[in-house]
Amino acid sequence: MKILFPYMARWHAVNWTRYHSLLSALAEMGHEVHVLQPPSLESAETNYQEIEVVDQANVIVRDVPINQKLWKLKLPFEKLAKKAIFSYCAYRYAKQYLKTNKIDVVLLYNIPQFQFSSLRGNVVQVFDFADDYVDMLGVELGKFSNPLALGLAGKMLDKMMKNASLTLSVSHELATLASGNVHVLPNGVGARKSIVDESGGDKPVAINAAEGVPVVGFIGAFEYFIDFDVILEAAKALPNIHFLLVGTGRDWQTVKQKVETRGLMNVELTGGVPHIDVFKYIHKMDVCLNIFTPIPVSHRACPIKLFEYLSQKKPVISTRLHELKHIDEDFLYYADTAKELIDVIEHVVEHKEEAHGKAMKGYQVTMEKYTWEKIGEQFLELVEQAERR
Repeated sequence: MKILFPYMARWHAVNWTRYHSLLSALAEMGHEVHVLQPPSLESAETNYQEIEVVDQANVIVRDVPINQKLWKLKLPFEKLAKKAIFSYCAYRYAKQYLKTNKIDVVLLYNIPQFQFSSLRGNVVQVFDFADDYVDMLGVELGKFSNPLALGLAGKMLDKMMKNASLTLSVSHELATLASGNVHVLPNGVGARKSIVDESGGDKPVAINAAEGVPVVGFIGAFEYFIDFDVILEAAKALPNIHFLLVGTGRDWQTVKQKVETRGLMNVELTGGVPHIDVFKYIHKMDVCLNIFTPIPVSHRACPIKLFEYLSQKKPVISTRLHELKHIDEDFLYYADTAKELIDVIEHVVEHKEEAHGKAMKGYQVTMEKYTWEKIGEQFLELVEQAERR
């Protein structure tokens, strides 16, 4: 099978997404993945910060030609504008690409790709509903957000899903907003890639925690939907515990400033790290955090970090997200406030045997249901069903 994927970011950027994991798993199965990406760009946006360039068998990456003066021009709503420009140019490029390459599946995933819905040819069109795009658009527009703009975006999104042969939803909660031929395809973790070599074969990562000090960790995007205030309040109340925060994003500088202003010597910020090192950092953690701001976009998410934590047999403390009702089989701890988080961290650290039992159950469920290898097989089955329809 040949899959065409227009991606609105650099494929080797610091952000390792659902698409990297799913498409890499499919490539390892022998399927051919054609990625269309925008040209490189000097930007604070993590989508363009390339730190892990790795050649992958069966993954062909192509830069879409875009006028460089237009591409490098500073524009209002920079992130949205660049996505729109790229998607327009990628659509024109893709029409020709489909003629010269025997593509079986076109995988779409966001509203700026609306014009791709009109692509014709003997291909299965799949729309992946991976985030609450209309809600996120409202955040990106800020004070310029309005019912007219969001209503139009919602109609475009609905039409894309109805035009698709198959609509995939990352969560059950998000699926309630989806249209068309809808199936839930969750996030997961790579079973093989998550293995950490404890013998020293891999290059180790170093952290600043003293020996014997418990490490509470977080990995992921530093964005508005993560409640760093709750995490930092817990860090302030627990000075004898080391807090390891791994990742980057638009809120990274704000979090860094808060850490410095509050004098939180027990908080370590690594910044962005290559995905190959993510599991090494998780391996250093005694307790892992899945702490979100309790807003609709969070409740409809299926956090990849959750499965990455569980793959390392770590106890996890999470915000009470609605989607977790479909995932948790009594292996998670919960905390919604700083006070709750402080209490639960202390409980987990003091009750190691109980925490280990929950972590092992979470690991078993993850390996049985949430590996990218198994999710890739589900993807292929759903595409075949859609093709028959």
